Amino acid sequence: RSLIVRLPRPPCGGRSFLPGNSVVGAASRFVSANVAYNRPLSPAVKLLVTKHSLDAQSIPATGPKGRLLKGDVLQFLLSSPGQAALPSSVLGPTIPAPPRFKQAISQGRTQSPPSLRPAAPSGPAFEDVPNSGMRNVIAKRLTESKTNVPHSYAVVEAPMDRVFEARKLLKSKGEAVSVNDFIVASVAASLARVPEVNVRWEGGQAVPLDVVDIGVAVATDGGLLVPLIRNAHRLSVAEISASTKDLATRARERKLRPEEYQGGSFSVSNLGMFGISSFTAIINPPQAAILAVGRSSLKYSGDGKPQNVVSATLCFDSRAISQEAAGRWLGVFTGALNAPELFL
Repeated sequence: RSLIVRLPRPPCGGRSFLPGNSVVGAASRFVSANVAYNRPLSPAVKLLVTKHSLDAQSIPATGPKGRLLKGDVLQFLLSSPGQAALPSSVLGPTIPAPPRFKQAISQGRTQSPPSLRPAAPSGPAFEDVPNSGMRNVIAKRLTESKTNVPHSYAVVEAPMDRVFEARKLLKSKGEAVSVNDFIVASVAASLARVPEVNVRWEGGQAVPLDVVDIGVAVATDGGLLVPLIRNAHRLSVAEISASTKDLATRARERKLRPEEYQGGSFSVSNLGMFGISSFTAIINPPQAAILAVGRSSLKYSGDGKPQNVVSATLCFDSRAISQEAAGRWLGVFTGALNAPELFL
């Protein structure tokens, strides 16, 4: 079988398109590649065979009916020593080796590069500490409360100047009481005055209580405990202070009896000593309310006089306590703080 190739006519002036009569050379190689192989070649295969002056007949073909594929030619060039290197147009651009690999090769160290591993974390070391049994119980109870109890909130700024004066008076007499002791005393007196807030939510209904047992939140290493001050409405601020200190000490030593932290009417959580201005707390069921107390700050009253106030947020179960009752209770609470001599 013969093949006739018609060469393009040179333009005016007798000069060909390609310098050095390269059209003629390429055409002759193209002819030899097709003549030496008795099956048709694709344009890509023809280009590779012609460019590298290969004998298409000597290349193992894997295509249908013994047809030579482009991959066959590339594999032949890679596996056959002495063949010309593949052009960058076929294999793509060459990526230079990193400088450390070039140095290793020049020094005769041709071992494989080290395996890629994630870099060690920077910064100080840390240790995962599993939750204690107490913290797991607390997390479960608080999650259930926040999920199932409809929390409502009412906020008031309570005056504290009279409390500070009463505290200084007691301190001059050798009695050390805290601001939180006055807050607990005011809470207890307010619950006795507004019994609609002194309730629990049990059995799907609000249950009124005859006693006023105030829970005081105490932070321990194992978690937050809320021991109870029983009958707080019948105690003086000094007695409340002594009871709170005793309960807090035994709570941190894990020496509380179950009846000393179970039940209760109401809870108080005070973060003012940590500089927290205000916050909301989670109700501790079956109780129906908790008071979140922030730090004191100096503000100007309606008549332009500066006064110390604290932000107090009443968090209550709206199923058991109405907004009207919550508002009345806060009014009585701020009034009690303004008359601390009642607790002396």
